[in-house]
Amino acid sequence: MNMRHLEIFYRVIEEGGFTKAAQAMRLTQPTLSAAVRQLEEGLDAQLLNRLGRTIAPTEAGRLLHDYARRIFALRQEALSELESLHAGNQGELLLGGSTIPGTYLLPQLVASFSKEYPQIRVNLRLAATASIAKDLRDQRLELALIGGHVDDKRFDTLPCFSDELVIIVPAGHVWAEREKISEKELAEAQLLLRERGSASRKVLELRLKEQGVAIAPERLIAEVGGNDALKQGVLAGLGVAVISKMAVAGEVARGELVALQLTGGPLNRSFYLLQAKGFKLSVVAERFKALVLARDEML
Repeated sequence: MNMRHLEIFYRVIEEGGFTKAAQAMRLTQPTLSAAVRQLEEGLDAQLLNRLGRTIAPTEAGRLLHDYARRIFALRQEALSELESLHAGNQGELLLGGSTIPGTYLLPQLVASFSKEYPQIRVNLRLAATASIAKDLRDQRLELALIGGHVDDKRFDTLPCFSDELVIIVPAGHVWAEREKISEKELAEAQLLLRERGSASRKVLELRLKEQGVAIAPERLIAEVGGNDALKQGVLAGLGVAVISKMAVAGEVARGELVALQLTGGPLNRSFYLLQAKGFKLSVVAERFKALVLARDEML
């Protein structure tokens, strides 16, 4: 079925005849007549009763006219939706975050974004950095805020925000009265670490390597998949851990945990806004990216 022919047929019915339809569409009457005739031939059905200068739809014509009305209404709706999407007035933001920025920064950023663009639906996925990076490569996400640099040429990375990692021990621990410990002391302690692929673990391992220190396998008590499990393990006396200062602010304020620094200097890291190289962001994602970078400049 030729959609242009269907549109001409629809307009002929809507305008009540070929003359007015030709004027409305700025076409000649013979052009309209030929289009309707070709539509009838293609469908093998008579669509119009031609009664002198007047026309009336046949039963088949009334049926097709009803469907045509719905088709063109849907077309207009689709065009309006696409225009709105292009303008960034609606749509879905596919966003990812690694554990710390996803828990302590993204909710505030998303709340600010949603307040400004309430019609945008935000789909937020939290996971370890390695998993989030894979989702970006597979185009299941548009943007991600992660806790460590990804050394992969397939991504564009923008540093934003900063975070400090601290060593945590329970109140009453032999280190609880100290402010700092050495990298060597940390490597020799009973350690609880995040899973491999975690950005905080990578930052710690890099510092220890720079100091010429290695963690003995027997000192690694457990690898855990989340910061809550890490904190609970330390509170239970299983060992000490390295974690974002943001993640333990409440426990430190209540005196449940003590946060220490390393003698080699603060263990700082940047968060990164990550996107797949060459992937064109939607208008919605571009707006969220601008919000993140603007917020970072304010801090």
